[in-house]
Amino acid sequence: MAQVRVMSDDDGEVTALLDVLMPLLQAHPAFVPSGTRALGKRGTGERVVFELLLANQEGHQVTVERTDRPDPGRRELPGR
Repeated sequence: MAQVRVMSDDDGEVTALLDVLMPLLQAHPAFVPSGTRALGKRGTGERVVFELLLANQEGHQVTVERTDRPDPGRRELPGR
């Protein structure tokens, strides 16, 4: 499964690009995009990742992301 990252140091540029890109991918019959997930980044800007599947590919397993739970975040070290 392919993973697509969209990154920029300019605030708002990634969001603006995804606002145009995701509807195009979702409307195209050859693609099945997952939901987006923001990645941590030091400094300004944004980093977003999503998975992209080809539709109607036999023999490929499809997974479903759960969006009803928050990201687990970092775990605390034992003994703290």
